[in-house]
Amino acid sequence: METFHKLFGSLLGFVYHCFDRIVIQGYLPLLTRPAHIVHFFRDVHDVSPLTKDVLAKRTQAYQQWVEAFARNHRIPIEWPDADALKTKKLKKEDYVRPYGQRMARQQRFGVYFIFKSLEQGRSLASTSRSSRRTTPPTGS
Repeated sequence: METFHKLFGSLLGFVYHCFDRIVIQGYLPLLTRPAHIVHFFRDVHDVSPLTKDVLAKRTQAYQQWVEAFARNHRIPIEWPDADALKTKKLKKEDYVRPYGQRMARQQRFGVYFIFKSLEQGRSLASTSRSSRRTTPPTGS
């Protein structure tokens, strides 16, 4: 990120606060489609069949990596307290602003706060080859 800012900083007129969505939608769009997720696990990582346990292990490994990154770089990582935000009439961006300002004063760049979230999105159902239909449906 720092290199990007050095190269293109004079052209930037914004700051973004949700890097994961930008990365996933902009750089990893293939991982938003079920068939590409199957390819990623089956052909890239040689994991088949793609089961709930496989996805859970991958999720756990990613969460552990994020938590270790946060711990090693002394970055706060927490669940947003919806009640506290609502009571103080704060948006998440307002809540984390002091952390970003602190980094700016120190002339540092990078991640300065991580909000955990549990977003509801698409689901991927997994079936084995033996449970797939082997004969075409009959018409009337």
